[in-house]
Amino acid sequence: MTWGVLSSSTFGAASPDADTIGYDEAIENYFYSVLTEDEQNELNSGMGGVPWTKFSDKFVKDLGWLADHERPKRFRLRKTYKELCSLISLENRLAAVDIRLKEIIEELEPGVHQFWPIELIQPKDKPYPVPYFGMVVHSHLNCFRLEECDPGHAEDKSIGDHIRYSIRGKSRADLKGAAMSRAAIGSHHLWREEYLHSPWYFLSDTLAARIHDAGLKMPKHYPMKDV
Repeated sequence: MTWGVLSSSTFGAASPDADTIGYDEAIENYFYSVLTEDEQNELNSGMGGVPWTKFSDKFVKDLGWLADHERPKRFRLRKTYKELCSLISLENRLAAVDIRLKEIIEELEPGVHQFWPIELIQPKDKPYPVPYFGMVVHSHLNCFRLEECDPGHAEDKSIGDHIRYSIRGKSRADLKGAAMSRAAIGSHHLWREEYLHSPWYFLSDTLAARIHDAGLKMPKHYPMKDV
């Protein structure tokens, strides 16, 4: 069974209100001090300035592993959170996981995804007590099957050669009728879909069971229809 993890549209335990510290400066230093003028123009298409999305897109697209200067390492939380989810969304769509979830993922898929330690700093410079790690998922699959979804559960929003599918709604019932190919999933445990904008991440039944058994607090995640 596939589980779809939904992103949160509001601040909270799954998406804390936080600002990066030092990331913009690191990217600017790399862009202006390391790259040649020709390399800058190639990256920003001659439009001038730092092409920020070219860097932040690496958090969510299949664009390779992040170099050191591309990894946000410190975040200032705007409020104190009693308990964050084990999987959270930070600024610029970056995902982060606590140490317990990281260990489960790495046990199931060693060396597949990229992790690095981050600091979450609460008000009054108090560190958040649980270790967290930035995460970039490096499995991008095409498992969604529009033609096998239950009627009314999904739609094709493709334009020309740009393929994009959308699930209508974000409830348990909505995801239950969205079809995922077992054959395409294969032995993967954690991935993003290439052509389906939401859910945010996808979990195998094995990974979801390990998360449940460990008692981890997670964003909303619901089972989908395997075909």
